[in-house]
Amino acid sequence: MKSIKRTKLYEEVMLQIEEMIRANGMKEGDRLQSEKELATLFGVSRMAIREALSALQSVGLLEVRHGSGIYIRDINENLTNPITLKLLTGKENLLNILELRMGLETEAAYLSAIRSGKEDIAKMEDVLEKMSFEVESGGTAANEDFQFHHVLVQSTRNPLFIKVFETIANVFHEGLRSSHQIFRASYGPRLVVLEEHRLIYEHIKNREAEAAREAMRKHLDNVKMRGLL
Repeated sequence: MKSIKRTKLYEEVMLQIEEMIRANGMKEGDRLQSEKELATLFGVSRMAIREALSALQSVGLLEVRHGSGIYIRDINENLTNPITLKLLTGKENLLNILELRMGLETEAAYLSAIRSGKEDIAKMEDVLEKMSFEVESGGTAANEDFQFHHVLVQSTRNPLFIKVFETIANVFHEGLRSSHQIFRASYGPRLVVLEEHRLIYEHIKNREAEAAREAMRKHLDNVKMRGLL
């Protein structure tokens, strides 16, 4: 397998990993090579491998079990389709993605307040605790931010909502990583984002569907005002 060019390196690594999974007929539960072995195989740094694995884990394709290895979690035929990925990651499309999220996630918050179970609520609470820790300790909290929205959409029990969210997950996660990196040096904005997520969670937990929808809308309006994804 030839080495990867350094243009959009982690995205190229993601595509190569998925291609390898498909070419080898790997299935859910199968174990991938180690981070070091993948870096050698693709001729890139371990940092590039780590970023690609993190993104693939976030959208549900892989599971990284610390001390155990990297495992296939789910095979999605369109997860990192090259054409889709290119369209979604173009900077001119970031506003389009945000508008799509406005339509999708405001209704997802409404449905979550109606349909979410105790396990969903517990997952959201756990993610918020981790997000709070990252904010207080000066971390980026990008992964936790993404996970909160992912859990929320999953709790709608609507497979089409989940499918659409997972289609835009790569560019969504990338935007979060960039924006949270900018916020890293400033405690105030990071705390505001955390509180916005807490408010959405409280409304969902209390089964206040209309309020949850409105809280999500205000959060995404603020995302747009801050110029972030």
